[in-house]
Amino acid sequence: MWINLKKRIWKWRGVFVVVPATTGILLWIRFMGILQPIELAVYDLFFQWRPSEPIDERIVIVAIEEPDIKNFGSPINDDTLAKLLNLIKQQQPRVIGLDIYRDLPVPQKYGSEYQELVKVFESTPNLIGIRKVVANQDGSDVAASPVLERLNQVAANDFSLDGDGKVRRILLSLKNKQGKTIPSLSAALAIRYLQKENINLEVIDPKVQTYKLGKAIFSPLQEHDGGYTREALGGYQILSNFRNFQKGFRTVSLTNVLNGSIPENIFRDRLVLIGITAESSSDYFITPYNGTIVKGSFAATSGVELHASISSQLIANAIDGRPTLKVGAKPIEILWIAMFAIAGGLLCWNSRYVRPITQSKISLRLPWVTLAIAFLGGSLFITSYIVFLWGWWIPVVPSLLALISSAIIVTGYTALSANEARRRAILSVIPDLMFNVSGDGIYLGLINYDSTIKLAVPDLENIGKHISQILPTEISDRHLFYLRQALNTGKIQIYEQQICINDICQDEEVRIVVSGRNELLFVIRNISDRKQAELAIYKKNAELASTLDELKRTQKQLIESEKYAALGSMVAGVAHEVNTPIGNSLMAASILDNATNKFKEFFDLGELKKSSLQAYLEKAKSSSEILLVNLHRAAELIQNFKQVAVDQSSLEQRHFQVKDYIETILISLAPQIQHTQHRINVYGDNAIVIHSYPGAFSQIVTNLVMNSLTHAYTDLDKSGQLQFELTQQDEKVIITYSDDGKGIASESLAKIFEPFFTTARDKGGSGLGLHIIYNLVTQNLKGTILCESEVDVGTKFTIALPINLSNDQI
Repeated sequence: MWINLKKRIWKWRGVFVVVPATTGILLWIRFMGILQPIELAVYDLFFQWRPSEPIDERIVIVAIEEPDIKNFGSPINDDTLAKLLNLIKQQQPRVIGLDIYRDLPVPQKYGSEYQELVKVFESTPNLIGIRKVVANQDGSDVAASPVLERLNQVAANDFSLDGDGKVRRILLSLKNKQGKTIPSLSAALAIRYLQKENINLEVIDPKVQTYKLGKAIFSPLQEHDGGYTREALGGYQILSNFRNFQKGFRTVSLTNVLNGSIPENIFRDRLVLIGITAESSSDYFITPYNGTIVKGSFAATSGVELHASISSQLIANAIDGRPTLKVGAKPIEILWIAMFAIAGGLLCWNSRYVRPITQSKISLRLPWVTLAIAFLGGSLFITSYIVFLWGWWIPVVPSLLALISSAIIVTGYTALSANEARRRAILSVIPDLMFNVSGDGIYLGLINYDSTIKLAVPDLENIGKHISQILPTEISDRHLFYLRQALNTGKIQIYEQQICINDICQDEEVRIVVSGRNELLFVIRNISDRKQAELAIYKKNAELASTLDELKRTQKQLIESEKYAALGSMVAGVAHEVNTPIGNSLMAASILDNATNKFKEFFDLGELKKSSLQAYLEKAKSSSEILLVNLHRAAELIQNFKQVAVDQSSLEQRHFQVKDYIETILISLAPQIQHTQHRINVYGDNAIVIHSYPGAFSQIVTNLVMNSLTHAYTDLDKSGQLQFELTQQDEKVIITYSDDGKGIASESLAKIFEPFFTTARDKGGSGLGLHIIYNLVTQNLKGTILCESEVDVGTKFTIALPINLSNDQI
């Protein structure tokens, strides 16, 4: 059982480590107040998202606006204020709040006007004035009206401001310098208003200052409640659950009240607040509704409107059961934050064991964890907003940060773990010894061990020692030299060394890499096997080089043999072609000789006749003509063959007509062709002339024809058609040679230009014919050659040669 528990704990080790750490860090950050601005911003956002509410008909504001100040001056004089209060009293309001400081008469003399105002104060028991209890920055405060102070009809006109200047808390009461508890104006007005509903403030628990007002129960805000951290909480404060009155409260101006231009009974049985709303007044405050996050946010709120809003909240809490804004206990908040930290950690940790979804053989790793985190975050936000509407402020920002940070940290932890596992796996298959050394040569420890390296290996006991204390002097000096080189240049140092200890030698390759500030990584690999292999390869290369030289000599001899064979074919062609004109010449000479002998006999006998002379002359003429024609033909043939022979042995370039030259070469091949039933045709323009090497060209034509005669028609009983077709394209002559033989198999087509490749070695093929053609075309004549073939159809060679082969191309 304990083993299984240990396995489970180890399996979820990331969550067990990350979640408490994340929660603790976030709670510390929250306690330090770092998150307070963000939490208050979300708090404000929830208010601005709150649905609008209908206007509260229980409250009316008498606003002293900018036109009123122009008409009546500022501050309002005693006479005007007395008239205003009398007009309001006539409609019998429940309570009147005077949000105007009146500690001195206006004007500053105790005349009849002031006495009239005093009478109004004394005759209006439901009137509540104000005083400033919390001292200003200069230490001063503002006293209440002495009359109202004596009548105990004074409340505090103080608000609790946050660090950003916003009002988010309600100050229900506070103590003055004498220690007397003074209710705030908003609270005093609400309590006085509720008395007619038989609702009074009740004490539930005096120790924790828990009070009940109708359906509402109030508990004071503590120092670290909600998103607040070490906030100065003077007096009795609660969180303000502001109402969203888009149209504000019913408001009438001072001038309209004095002129009677107000609805009938507008003040009857209502809470009436009198205060300044003029823009020139400094009595303005910022609430969560005065932000800029949501379009349509309210402008700054005047002090009298803020009192009205707070009184409206308290009355709605007591009568309508509208919830007050509360916070959870600290342990519950901590558990709430930890729950989201656990959720983020579990999701990301568990994702390691989820296989990717495979569709159509394509692996798709869906970002389901990201979606799940986003869903949880959105759910947290929505839930917090709904709960906020119900009157609870739960920690949104810390929970969201806990969710995201634990997810990120667990993901990073798993990534690091995976990287470490991969690193260990990679190192386990790397045949290298690795260890770290400081820039001073201090051995820092082993990273990877290679069992094949058995000489001069530092062990764990040597950590902290200088490598000169660990390794032999020669080795340590070499290491230190290259170590300094690596530090000075910042480049990797690679060198080889041979270590011999106790007659055991080992070849090593050492790499030194700067791996950090004043730290280097030594990577040592045993290369003894590689060195032996390199030696074997060197010997083998020497043998191959010798064999290659022998092959080159053999190839040269075979090429020479091919040339002599071609020359022999040419000589045989010469003998065959010259034989006919010489024979004809001999026959004509013989006839002429016989005729001359007979003519001489007739002449010697004196029997020479005119007819005999005539016959002799005719025979002499015909014989001479035969001799002339045939001897001229023989001389021409010999001259052509002589040129071909010279071309084949010459390395000089010259101009020649391509078609005529091919036909001349074909004549020299007559002995090989005449015993076959094949025909060779040459098509093309006689005017095509090129400047090139005729000897190489002759060799190409000869080898093409002989290749066809040797290979193309083997075992075929047909009369072959071989042809040359000449065309000119721009500065190139295109020679297309084709036969209609049996063709070349596709598996052999790619090899035909390789040396010694032949399919007719039993028939005397050397495998050099097409190889020689390829070299002559591409190297000597700077052209290109392509071969196309189809079995049982034939073979075609396309040769492209430059018309003018310049010396620059050679």
